[in-house]
Amino acid sequence: MKSIRILIFAALALAVCSCGIYGKYKPQMTQDEEDALLASVPSYRNIFKEPELLELIDTALANNFDLRMAHERVHQADLQLTAAKLAYLPRIFAGGSPVATVNPSGAVDFSKLSYNLGSASWEIDIFGRTTNKKRIAQSVRDQVADFEQAARAELVAAVATTYYSLLMLDAQIAATDSAEANWSSSVKAIRAMKEAGLEDEAAVSQFEGSYYATRASGKSLRLLREATENSMRVLLSCDTCTIRRGVMASDIESRIDVGTVSGLSLNAVRIRPDVRAAEMQLAQSFHNVNLARANCCPDISIGGAVGWANGNLIFSLVGNLLQPVFNAGANITQVKVSKSQLEEYQMAYANALLKAGTEVNNAVASIKSYRSQVEDYSNRVEAMQRALMATQLKMKYGRGTYLEVLTAQNNLLDAQIDNIQNTADILISVVDLFQALGGCR
Repeated sequence: MKSIRILIFAALALAVCSCGIYGKYKPQMTQDEEDALLASVPSYRNIFKEPELLELIDTALANNFDLRMAHERVHQADLQLTAAKLAYLPRIFAGGSPVATVNPSGAVDFSKLSYNLGSASWEIDIFGRTTNKKRIAQSVRDQVADFEQAARAELVAAVATTYYSLLMLDAQIAATDSAEANWSSSVKAIRAMKEAGLEDEAAVSQFEGSYYATRASGKSLRLLREATENSMRVLLSCDTCTIRRGVMASDIESRIDVGTVSGLSLNAVRIRPDVRAAEMQLAQSFHNVNLARANCCPDISIGGAVGWANGNLIFSLVGNLLQPVFNAGANITQVKVSKSQLEEYQMAYANALLKAGTEVNNAVASIKSYRSQVEDYSNRVEAMQRALMATQLKMKYGRGTYLEVLTAQNNLLDAQIDNIQNTADILISVVDLFQALGGCR
């Protein structure tokens, strides 16, 4: 009767301890849902059309040091996961020291020589410690892989953004050089008019001031372009690479597939690398709760040793059961802390989803806004070109003033610069949307 009671109490203890330690984290999406989303998200090769940009992206993906370091971190996580899986196996130790008996006379009695050949121990994973540690290692490995994908997406986006910034600067420099040439001609013309008595020194000085301001602006743009090229070389991890590129064009569709990116479902943010990494952190926290509960349960292990003594081979087998009774409240406290952390990471995951959706919506809104301004900026440039021609004719025939020409030329350059900037803003906003949707693997 006493033995039956002991068995009943043991069964109850096992039931209490094992409650909540074997549960496995349930992903937010099924594998089929995730595969469907992955299939719907296009590669960057389907988004960017310029061969020069694709070549730069491929070079960066192959050479970038940050991405290569991220890849090494994935390799390290793989090794740690392998170690966690091997924890199911026994621990075996070989070797030892010979022990001999010394007689009262001081002589060594080699007939009673003993030798410890080795030992082994094996923790029986009844309460899921090893299983939960393995699951935590798997989640860590998946999270590190997500961080690598995030680094890859960020790198592709950075190369594309830098590339389009260079196209913008090239176009703005070309417009500034053209304006500088126009100002140079205007300065010569106004000087000739001064010599003919038609204008005064104030007019000449005003034109010269605008000419030098435009010239200085061109030099500043060239300095910015050089710095941007150096930034690209950092992304490529190549300090001597030539940055081949095309020219800025108003035809956006020839450069980038706006429709494909804009048409993706907002649901795609669920497979964004940072969102997936947040979910893997949630999975780790879930299994940490299980592990904390398992640490309140008995530690059962089997050990053995093999040796040699007095000419005979000796085996020993020992079983150990260690039940934590009171550990200054540390075990119970750890369970409570783990549960609190689980709630924290649940909120972090929800916040990651919210932020991802907001970034997508902002990028889509930016694209729509910038594209709606294309015609306005184009019409403004044409209007300023007509205004400049008209004021130049009026001044030539004595019906206008040099101030009108000054204003018209400055307005034309401003309109051209703004038009180029708007085109670049569209391209960069598409890159932002590309990244917000997870980098389009």
